[in-house]
Amino acid sequence: MKQIKISLMVIALAGIVGSLFSQQRFNTINQKPHYVPEYSNSYTQNQLAPILKPGKVFYVSTNGDDKNEGTHELPFRTITAARNAVRNLKSSKGLPAGGVHVILMSGNYQIDNAVNFTSEDSGTKEAPIVYRGIKRGDVVLSGGLNVDTKKLKVVKNKKILSYLHPKAKGNVMSISLSKNEVSSYFPGEGSYGQISMNGHMLQLAQWPNRGYNHIGEILEEGPTTRWLKPGEEPMSYSKENPTGGKFVFKETLSPLVIQEFERTKDMRAQGYFHNDWYFQDEPVGQIENNVVQLLHHTRYGIVNKIKTIPRRVRLFNVLAELDEPGEWYFDKKEQQLYIWPIKGFEAGKSTLTIIGEQGLEDKESVLLNESKPTNTPALINFEDTEFITFKNLIIENTGDLSFSITGGKYNLIAGSTIRNGLGRGVNINGGEYNGISGCDFYDLYSAFSINGGDLVSLTPCYNFATNNIVRNCRLRGYGVIGLNGVGIYFGHNLLHDMNGAVSYKTVNLLMEYNEFYNIGYEMGDFNVAYCGAQWYTMNNVLRYNFVHHLIEPGGHPITGFRNDDNGAGMKVYGNVFYRSGRGSCIFHGFLNDFENNISIDAAIMWWTLKKPITQEGIQKKWDDLSRFGRDLPKGDKGDYIYIMEQKIGKDGWKKGVWKETFPELEETIDKNPWAQTNCTVSDNYIFDIRKPIYVHGGSGTVEGLESKKSGYYTDLPRDEIFEYPKTISLEAFENVETLNFSFKESFVPMENFKTIPFDNIGLEKDEFRTEVPNRSEYRSKIYERFKNDKGGRYNAKTVNSRYPVPSYLE
Repeated sequence: MKQIKISLMVIALAGIVGSLFSQQRFNTINQKPHYVPEYSNSYTQNQLAPILKPGKVFYVSTNGDDKNEGTHELPFRTITAARNAVRNLKSSKGLPAGGVHVILMSGNYQIDNAVNFTSEDSGTKEAPIVYRGIKRGDVVLSGGLNVDTKKLKVVKNKKILSYLHPKAKGNVMSISLSKNEVSSYFPGEGSYGQISMNGHMLQLAQWPNRGYNHIGEILEEGPTTRWLKPGEEPMSYSKENPTGGKFVFKETLSPLVIQEFERTKDMRAQGYFHNDWYFQDEPVGQIENNVVQLLHHTRYGIVNKIKTIPRRVRLFNVLAELDEPGEWYFDKKEQQLYIWPIKGFEAGKSTLTIIGEQGLEDKESVLLNESKPTNTPALINFEDTEFITFKNLIIENTGDLSFSITGGKYNLIAGSTIRNGLGRGVNINGGEYNGISGCDFYDLYSAFSINGGDLVSLTPCYNFATNNIVRNCRLRGYGVIGLNGVGIYFGHNLLHDMNGAVSYKTVNLLMEYNEFYNIGYEMGDFNVAYCGAQWYTMNNVLRYNFVHHLIEPGGHPITGFRNDDNGAGMKVYGNVFYRSGRGSCIFHGFLNDFENNISIDAAIMWWTLKKPITQEGIQKKWDDLSRFGRDLPKGDKGDYIYIMEQKIGKDGWKKGVWKETFPELEETIDKNPWAQTNCTVSDNYIFDIRKPIYVHGGSGTVEGLESKKSGYYTDLPRDEIFEYPKTISLEAFENVETLNFSFKESFVPMENFKTIPFDNIGLEKDEFRTEVPNRSEYRSKIYERFKNDKGGRYNAKTVNSRYPVPSYLE
């Protein structure tokens, strides 16, 4: 049991006068097994499928033939043929000791039909199956619809030239595509597909090319749906009679854009019309005399609630703004594709691939491949397979999903690149010890989702993602990486340069040794790892991570980690936060801890809300649950008990394995689940943190977050430990300019502070990632790039500079 610690420090912060305090814990719950270095062993032992010296090898080549024997001299043409050969070997002779390797020789393999693996394709621990590229980066598995680049011609038609941006004339090429050819790829009305060229994802023409312009004047808020009464319908609309809100851009709108909208009527306005945390993609209904009107209602309307921050909006799908290499536009009315080729383009040699939905009705001569694709859940599918590894491959140009693993065990995607996708890269759904390691994910909508384990029995899955790079994904907000279930491991990953990150609804998650930077620069109310509104999410350990160079564009708070909406069970231990937006961590629910962390150069270390701690306040919150099923839908956010029982059973936390494993959950719910009950904030270091512990006085609602009310430290529960952090000097660290926050050998940390293994944070060199970037070099560049950036007050130039420039323009 911790000894009594009473802080005598009394501080005034933002008009708040209160004492920081920590009190004697009334029992010994909330012990921290994650303190010990060996904590990760149960997650990482026996994690990977073995790769052994094979007893049999088959070969696949772009010059092969599926009628061949699959030898080096007579290789197969497709993975499917190799898979069938493994099946035949297994059924006739059995798998040899060491298993089987299928080696794909260098080349680009067009896959028009999904490749499916089932239990009959499984290996064993003694005889695993490995499908691998001959060399990382040399083997491409590609979906999508290939276009013959010989047919691209420079636009010379005077009428078409009059539609184009002046910069584009003489540079833009076009090709005619039949309606049937692209009907499912370019349906329009907000669904435009994607295009890649020579392995690079290209950008649909938009204004501006990166970042946003701004609303200069809001003329009409427009109809909303957020506050509709039961049975009330949104305001009607039509293309002939748009009814949405109206605004004028602060920046000058080109007359070409206005003329184009009159011609096509197919344009979108994207951005933040009301709140900085709510991205919207709305159809334009009319553009007249520089006034842009949306086609119909929005959720919240066009409102500038924060006067110091203009609403940020861009126009999307705009031929008149096709003004740089790599941009494209599809004229649905004329069935014409326009594109400004990237550097290195060669007609007939360069690849141009249309990425979108599959299941085309027919194809014409413009296509290189005449076979008919089918609707499939992913390009490559594992179902109930065991001991199969895919490694050293590039998987690109995929639709909704690139790779799916369902059930089974010891299935691994390793050392590969998943890129250029309309949707998600990888889904892992269930099974045990299924994982992703040493892979690169970029130019996708979202990277991957990992699910598994059983919540009722608390059986772990040990599914994992390790040593991966995730960047440049298009999803804004939570879910670029989604983790759900029991016993998931997420370690040594590098995430950067995007506006989405990790969301999790887990029990016994271990997230360690990851690095996050330049994430969420577009949004407010955002975090690189997010959980919330759940009471069953016990023992999610976020330790030894490095979060740096986040920026708050203004408005709602951005911090490193967050357990939102009264969520429980987050253990934040031993992390380093450097310039992490407004601060390091947010939580205001129960059984959350923030200990042994270092926070540098931000406004706040720990941000929390004023919560009910009196018996009257606690009882009122319990009484409020009666709204669900009466005034609000049953199971809506905030219906905590009902939601928890749907996951772990009726009174699940009061009995069986849940009561045995997490007795503190029942105890805390009985005492007060509406505040920071049984939380600990202690043993932390800070440097240049203006408000180490900030108690916000507003509610957790949108309006409450915008409130200027502040709480007091005395509003926190009195039985818990909320300890003032200790100030540290930058001289304690090896080298701030290279972002090396290891302690110098001469530095002696305070009592109870355990040294953070900072040198182990980030990517590791291993069998699947044989080369890693030099940390000192790339972190020094990051330090220099962002050293003058200041968040908290919106600056368009600063925010827009955070967007990564496409690699083909570098």
